[in-house]
Amino acid sequence: MTPQAFRVSRASSQFGAEEAFVYLAKSLELKKKGVDVISFGIGQPDFQPPPHVLAEAKKAMDEGFNGYGPSLGMPELREKIADFVSQEYGTDVKPEEVAVTVGAKSAIFIGMITLLEPGDEVIIPDPSYPLYESVARYIGAKPVFLRLHRDNNYKITFPEIEKLVTDKTKMIVLNYPENPVGTTIDRRDIEEIVDFASKKGIVILSDEIYDHFVYEKKHFSTLQTANWRETVYYVNGFSKTFAMTGWRLGYVITNKDLVSKLSVVANNIYSCPVTFEQIAAARALDYGLDWFKEILEGYKRRRDLIYQELLSIKGVRTVKPEGAFYIFPDFTQVIKEKGLKNERELVDRLLYEKGVVTLPGTAFPKDGGINHLRFSFAVPENAIREGIKRIKEWVES
Repeated sequence: MTPQAFRVSRASSQFGAEEAFVYLAKSLELKKKGVDVISFGIGQPDFQPPPHVLAEAKKAMDEGFNGYGPSLGMPELREKIADFVSQEYGTDVKPEEVAVTVGAKSAIFIGMITLLEPGDEVIIPDPSYPLYESVARYIGAKPVFLRLHRDNNYKITFPEIEKLVTDKTKMIVLNYPENPVGTTIDRRDIEEIVDFASKKGIVILSDEIYDHFVYEKKHFSTLQTANWRETVYYVNGFSKTFAMTGWRLGYVITNKDLVSKLSVVANNIYSCPVTFEQIAAARALDYGLDWFKEILEGYKRRRDLIYQELLSIKGVRTVKPEGAFYIFPDFTQVIKEKGLKNERELVDRLLYEKGVVTLPGTAFPKDGGINHLRFSFAVPENAIREGIKRIKEWVES
């Protein structure tokens, strides 16, 4: 029993654990027991940062970049991010509109606690990354869920967002390419959402961390819209494209006056991002992304492979991902025919009986994931084939 002195606060109890890490721990326990585990769980690229990035990090440490830096990030990196994003999307981001953060998670966190009040409504896709709901509830804001489902191809559209807006709506969360579904948002819908939000005085928190994992067309960013400075709080980082997940290096692009306010919040939470990493990241951006083209082609092959393999399982339905490295199949028929309670029992059975890690759809975070599983295909092709083969054997047994 927890001593009375350590009773946790109402606010902190609103946080939910990110279940990818829960199932990662379970899989590691099985591996310790000698089980051959194939994991489609945690969303982490399976390649290493480019050699030139690692070399620049070591060089920066040797050069003495080991102390504190500014809370908003090193000027060198803020300038490089502004230049990089402007070239990528044909926009005109200025360094003073950039804040470097300790991962994209903290970028989301400091933005939401800075902009939201208790009672504000926040429109959040369902299914979606669970952090958005957790932080909104922590603040005392009210999540209003935009249900994504097969009938709308799991895509966010402007008309469905417009229907949910009330006079209490303060923020609309966009995440595209979307975790866990892998869909993107069409350009016309992005332009209409941003234009509408700017007229209504609503913040668009746009998490575009998977912007370079797009398979059929180029990503259209909220930063390419005319009114982004009036309404967009753009989040990105180095974790996915550069495979720098453990470096915890993200960034925000938004109105420069808001950036200056974020400085105080960031200073109180983490002082500053890691200094030598920022210098390495700034220099890495000079190299461009030519090296990433081959990696993207490999992930596209994996996307095609896991899509076809899942469709070969009787009773499974799924939508082909347009981006990111996730697929979100519907196992309703399988769950019914196997007499299971829900998708969580299915996930546990596959883990402990076949050594295959998947995540329950309801970890993302509500009803949109009922009877669904999330698979990360950031794993080798042979692991995809073997993992789906084991699932198929279990379903047909």
